[in-house]
Amino acid sequence: MKYIVITGVSTGIGRDALRLLHKKGYYIFGSVRKEADAKKLTESYPERFTPLIFDVQNHDAVVKATKVVFETCDALHALINNAGIAVPGPLQHISEKDFERQLDINLKAVRRITNLFLPLLGAAANFKKTPGRIINISSISGLFNSPFNGAYSISKHALESMTDVYRRELRRYNIKVIAIEPGPIQTAIWQKSLNSMDKYSHTEYNDVLQKADMMIEKSEKSALPVSRISDLILKCLTSGNPKTRYIVHRSKFLFKLLAFYLPDKLVDWFIHRTLTRGNRHRPI
Repeated sequence: MKYIVITGVSTGIGRDALRLLHKKGYYIFGSVRKEADAKKLTESYPERFTPLIFDVQNHDAVVKATKVVFETCDALHALINNAGIAVPGPLQHISEKDFERQLDINLKAVRRITNLFLPLLGAAANFKKTPGRIINISSISGLFNSPFNGAYSISKHALESMTDVYRRELRRYNIKVIAIEPGPIQTAIWQKSLNSMDKYSHTEYNDVLQKADMMIEKSEKSALPVSRISDLILKCLTSGNPKTRYIVHRSKFLFKLLAFYLPDKLVDWFIHRTLTRGNRHRPI
């Protein structure tokens, strides 16, 4: 039996990854924050699934849940760090509390959770099993910075750096560390983001932020099905030599052009024009 830990399986990417990997015969430990979600998932997956109930910010609860995994198995095939949030808004006006929460959930918690599970993934001199893999669900926002998405972008840029550092440090144990970098994906995050800019209506950015919901709706229409990420996760688990990172974007070439090749000032102009002119384009 191959065991996998996935954080954040109640909805979205985590939920669909649970669906596919369970179907493929893996035993899944999936984290949720609510007892009700744990009960619902257990009813859907009565075998080869154990819910881990914790908020990633509650480290005591995470440690307690970790013990369940250690008592069940002596090795993990993979850890999939998926849990995350997006805190939108002008970086100038996001509260310190919201900014810290963004970084703690999307970055600091990933490190805390990863370090807890490293012994089961093979980071020990006397480990006798096949080393496991770590898959971090990052974002194209970790490669390209969009205005009013700053806190999220910063957290994902840092996660990209953390992924590189872990990959290079854990190479001695042959633990593969992979980043998946999705663009817009069909999940509930879009509906949760509607009206999210209203709290900044009193600021000087209000004229631009009024277009936020329209941009969210356009992104939702162009979003890829969540199964694209689940299929890629399975590929990362089964490939003998997976890539270190995978960009998942409908216009991958255009994105790479904007993110890596065009001069910064040209991209700045393009984004400014998009936000102020209200044309059919939108920032990545």
